[in-house]
Amino acid sequence: MRPVGGWWARVLATVASLVALAACGSVSPSLSRGDPLHDLITIDQLVAPDFTVTSASTHIDAATIAAGDGAIISTLQRDGLQAAARVEYQRDVNFSTSNGPIDIVATVERFAGIGGATSAYGANVRWLDSIPGAVPASTGPLGDEAHSISVVRATPGGLQAVEITVVWRVRNLVNVMVARGRYGGTRLEDALVLCGLQTQNESRGSA
Repeated sequence: MRPVGGWWARVLATVASLVALAACGSVSPSLSRGDPLHDLITIDQLVAPDFTVTSASTHIDAATIAAGDGAIISTLQRDGLQAAARVEYQRDVNFSTSNGPIDIVATVERFAGIGGATSAYGANVRWLDSIPGAVPASTGPLGDEAHSISVVRATPGGLQAVEITVVWRVRNLVNVMVARGRYGGTRLEDALVLCGLQTQNESRGSA
């Protein structure tokens, strides 16, 4: 009977190498290193017509993200915020009969690592859920993790307006998409389409 020790040792070595390669690919996703300004959804990607840029895409800092809240600023810095960008679009339509968002604010925040981005994402979720009247809703598959809420408020004219906020993480990027419009005419599905397009921008940037 032929000795098989050498053959079996080679097989084990080959298997071990394949497992190691697979493990490296699964636990070390590539980090985004690009400028978040280029990840933001563009006006040409908006699915409804007549939008205009009301606040041009620009870099923002931790103080802007936190609206001046010192505790949130410290948290963002501790989580390793490296860069962030934001843009806002609006369209001039009859609010009482409008369908789809009439105001869109998109933000991308880049962190040094996935751990910091995950921590910042969790803090964002907790803050959103603490807003009075916030109603959480599932987003379905979106990035590595995602969460959404909606808040309904009465307008001075007696109509109801809705603000839908989606926060989601793609590797070391934390995204926030805010869509505002008439309650009943603006839906979570409308916001998720925009989120998907921004995620595509991030995927192209990491290629």
